[in-house]
Amino acid sequence: MNTKEGAKASMHKMKPVKLDDLVGEIEMQIDDTLTFINITSGEVITLTREEYRAAEDEKPLDKFPEWQRENIEKAIRIIEDEEEIYVDFTLKNDFNEYEIIEDFIGTLEDGDIREELFVAIQGRGAFRRFKDGIIEHGVDKLWYEYKESKIKDFVIEWCKDNDIEIQA
Repeated sequence: MNTKEGAKASMHKMKPVKLDDLVGEIEMQIDDTLTFINITSGEVITLTREEYRAAEDEKPLDKFPEWQRENIEKAIRIIEDEEEIYVDFTLKNDFNEYEIIEDFIGTLEDGDIREELFVAIQGRGAFRRFKDGIIEHGVDKLWYEYKESKIKDFVIEWCKDNDIEIQA
């Protein structure tokens, strides 16, 4: 959201968004989804690209299974949002897990483990080898705490930049 959108957002009665909901969206990292925040209700809405396209193309709802219709209806409201109460929170491309992995490895005290993990994250299959390596060396709990902390920092900063109030 740019400054103009932030100013418009502040004209609405905003409800805080739950920090854990936003962190969960980043952690899921599903490629084929779009995420929006309803700034008046605090609701976090995740839609598939298929649901969003169906709304854009104004496809009849009866062509979709019951479970998908509600999301398509939400997508229609987002597309037709003249009050500008929906904010795009599709940030998967802005959050770089690989950089966080590198930073995490740099924090490890044991030089041998650091070296082994730095080697493990090179080339194809880096994420799998990293996950295997942190389990093997017993630093997996440290990794997940570190990652969650970084995601929270990222989300809090984004919300600050976009005038979105969060609830811890």
